[in-house]
Amino acid sequence: AEESNGAVAGVKVGDIVRACTACQVSMEMPTWQLMAGGIGRPKTSRMMFSTDGRPFEEVMDALVSNQMDPSGRPVWLVLERIE
Repeated sequence: AEESNGAVAGVKVGDIVRACTACQVSMEMPTWQLMAGGIGRPKTSRMMFSTDGRPFEEVMDALVSNQMDPSGRPVWLVLERIE
């Protein structure tokens, strides 16, 4: 659509998504907690996810994972345009 967020940002039909931000939750376990038998606490980390050769479902999962970002930062896309 002409007024979509992608169109406003300059994304065009045929652009190739090469990478995007993604969030992952892992358990952070300080040594003292491990020694005391604790299980740690969840920590969300944000990274760049390479989409090259990945199935569509994995790319979509990576994009949706940005909803877990506790800071609510915008999604970053790395696009390639072949003209």
